[in-house]
Amino acid sequence: MKTRTPLVMANWKQHGSEAALTDWLTSVSAIDLPEICRVLCVPLPYLAKLRQQRAELQSKVQAGAQLVSAFRGGAYTGEVSAAMLSEFQVAYSLIGHSERRQWFDETASARRGQLSALWQEGITPVLCVGETALEHQQGQTCEVLMRQLAEVLDGQATAGPLVLAYEPVFAIGSGKPLSAQSAQQMHQQLRLMLKRWYSAADCQRIRILYGGSVNNQNAGEYLRQDDIDGVLVGSGSLQAGAFNALCHAVVHAVTPLVPA
Repeated sequence: MKTRTPLVMANWKQHGSEAALTDWLTSVSAIDLPEICRVLCVPLPYLAKLRQQRAELQSKVQAGAQLVSAFRGGAYTGEVSAAMLSEFQVAYSLIGHSERRQWFDETASARRGQLSALWQEGITPVLCVGETALEHQQGQTCEVLMRQLAEVLDGQATAGPLVLAYEPVFAIGSGKPLSAQSAQQMHQQLRLMLKRWYSAADCQRIRILYGGSVNNQNAGEYLRQDDIDGVLVGSGSLQAGAFNALCHAVVHAVTPLVPA
């Protein structure tokens, strides 16, 4: 039986408004689901509103960021440091989402710096990894995933708290997710790969999420797999009703669960 508390992360990407945030958080917070951890990653301008609304509603939904600077401070116009995120009670931050790598040319060096900066502020990084369709077709998935892990985790002074998000690039927003069985195989491999940097016990504590066309129809099946500990949800998280339904499906799939 899994002992890792399931993590359901909503990634709004470049969507949303203050009004939408208020309505969404009010609806989601009204449902008490102690069996799982829920996180909302909003665009950076909405972190202040999210902090305010969480306090007013006494919400159990935690705050997440979609990106963070590799620099701790200085003359870096437009950057947002981990210390700034901490002021807004951010508990998790995505690192290395494929859209950041593809459209904004984020480098391995930047991801290494982001990871270190988050650890210094006590924010848990959610490191995104995943192969392209061509790499998948050519049987290079494990090689690609190990490289993506190594280029970020190698050289770190210490290995801190971590969440992994496995998102095959070709599944994101395509409506064509991996099967739960195929995703489980890759999650199992990722847990084995982590032994290069973490103890066997720590590898069993690290949560590995699946992302890529997740919705309330398939989320439960992913969570029934031994090494899938949650989901990272994009478009399926924008509407509170759909997100609540997804969370209920996850709870149904993992109950009974021994709390982590």
